[in-house]
Amino acid sequence: MNIYDIAKKCGVSISTVSRVMNNSGAVSEKTRKKVERAIAEEKFVPNNVARSLASNSTKLVGLMVPDVRNSFHAQVAYELGEILNSKGYVTILSNTTDLLDKKLEMLKVQEEQMVDAIITVGSSYGERKFLDESLKLSKNIPIVQINNYCPGLISVYCDEENGMLQSMKNFKNKGYEKPLFVSQPTMFETRAYESKKLGFIKGLEAYYPKVDFMQQKIYNFNKDIDKVFKFIDENNIDAIQFENDNLAIKFLKYFIDKKINIPEEMGLVGFDNNDATNYTYKRISSIDHRIHDHAQVAVDFLMKVLNGEDEFINYQNIIKPKFVAKETTRR
Repeated sequence: MNIYDIAKKCGVSISTVSRVMNNSGAVSEKTRKKVERAIAEEKFVPNNVARSLASNSTKLVGLMVPDVRNSFHAQVAYELGEILNSKGYVTILSNTTDLLDKKLEMLKVQEEQMVDAIITVGSSYGERKFLDESLKLSKNIPIVQINNYCPGLISVYCDEENGMLQSMKNFKNKGYEKPLFVSQPTMFETRAYESKKLGFIKGLEAYYPKVDFMQQKIYNFNKDIDKVFKFIDENNIDAIQFENDNLAIKFLKYFIDKKINIPEEMGLVGFDNNDATNYTYKRISSIDHRIHDHAQVAVDFLMKVLNGEDEFINYQNIIKPKFVAKETTRR
């Protein structure tokens, strides 16, 4: 028994059966009851492929993230799932890693799943080859990028530069004298990383004109931390702006073990303001990425595409973050 058999038994079209199953479109009460009765009698479990053929929609949206263990990626995926579910869509999550070949493979897999749309999460989807393939595919399947920008694709991303300027201003206002930028290298320098670094440098120019730009990169925390701590000590660093919250959490634990007085001797600021920063020994000051807002804007414009309202779409959507002072910076 399939959707075609139900339609034949009721003497209606396949699209009418689909509208009843999806509770969408105009169907008379008499016809609706007839179709529902037939579905119950035949114990019909709708086949998603058949349903998609009838409605030209699978109600599936593919989500691609580089690393589901990453708190930022996980939170964005969660927010997207909640918003999309409220609109009747189911998400299919792909963990792609940062490897380009794997990303391209998962892009193809999502296409083969006949998803209605694809959303990528993270600026590591910024390689030229991946963007070119996404642009080609977007002619048939809408693609939205969160935290990355590509002309021709709906892009929703953070103004990290502005967030860094807010943080640097706070460091200056609270009396910190020598800030350091600590980052975590990826396969290539992403749009988000470049924006954060530029914001930090502009913050130095605006608030610390006599302080040189200093940066330390953490490739492996356990192997690198003692070397970085030595650099901090030798250069009299008293404030650190981290590329992300995960680094800030690890450094906070290390400094506490070293009996460094936080925030009096050392100010620490993360980026993203994920929930974990509120449950550390001292709540970590951070730059709120406004993850929910990114997800909401992405879904809102995606729905316009799926509804054929292309004239109402903004392809470039920039969201301004907000510095949130907590316990790892001076009051």
